[in-house]
Amino acid sequence: MKAVILILKGILMGIANIIPGVSGGTIAVVLRIFDEMIEAINNFYKSRDNFVKYVKFLVPLFLGALIGVGAFSKLIEFSLERFSLPTSMFFVGLVVGSIPLIYSKAKERELKPVYLISSVAAFLVVVAFSLLKEPDATGASLVLTPFVFIKLLLCGLIASAAMVVPGISGSFVMVLLGVYTRFVTAISDFLDEIRLLITNIGELGLFESVGHLFSSESFFIISAMGIGVVLGILIISKIIEILLKRFYSWTYFAILGLIFGSVFSIFKDPLTYQSYSGHIGIMPIAAGLIAFAVGAVISLLLGKE
Repeated sequence: MKAVILILKGILMGIANIIPGVSGGTIAVVLRIFDEMIEAINNFYKSRDNFVKYVKFLVPLFLGALIGVGAFSKLIEFSLERFSLPTSMFFVGLVVGSIPLIYSKAKERELKPVYLISSVAAFLVVVAFSLLKEPDATGASLVLTPFVFIKLLLCGLIASAAMVVPGISGSFVMVLLGVYTRFVTAISDFLDEIRLLITNIGELGLFESVGHLFSSESFFIISAMGIGVVLGILIISKIIEILLKRFYSWTYFAILGLIFGSVFSIFKDPLTYQSYSGHIGIMPIAAGLIAFAVGAVISLLLGKE
């Protein structure tokens, strides 16, 4: 049952990570698994006991995240295309609903006005990033070369670092790097290719079908960025662990600023309004407010002891 719950929490993190402006790290804080996740990532290899203990935690969590990304990528893409404002507002509600929990953690040890400096600085960082580039950049046409593989790996590394940090959207960082649309499309294409492989495996044969799948452009993109994601998570988790040990309150107040900044970035993002040409009617606004309330209530309930 514990593994099932972790898979479900991982699914929520995975869904959050494919939506520009929403942070998987924020969802981890709301679900009260952020500290444990950072600890597990940084310590699973240190001893046999640690390996067994933390792998039992990490495997269901990241399996759920993969399910969330794979199973819901088309649904999220559809929702953002057809109902972009209510969809975005639901996630704004999730983010805003997490603020009381994160504030309580920020002042858990001590509360000083000077800590607000880290909140303001972090907020300004996210705002600056959101103003850098319009989030419709897709990059140039892809050529399968070692250089492109390394470039995608580095993009995955940078984006995954943001996925772990509450308040910074990994998918929005992909947008800024110009690889978001390409990555989401690659996931969708790869799933379609798997279905096609299963359908035609009798005609082509197992080895030829698998060889075709693993030589596809979608697999090239996913594998390159996937390696970067793993490296980025390992690196940033160690940094966060050090910050939480040495600068606990500063770090959580910075996370608070990042979260306020992520709300700004969602409202700034044209994807939030892409379903409407020029004018947004009363119904989408009303639906957005309801979706916001639902997201906030869910987040508040999840954040309770």
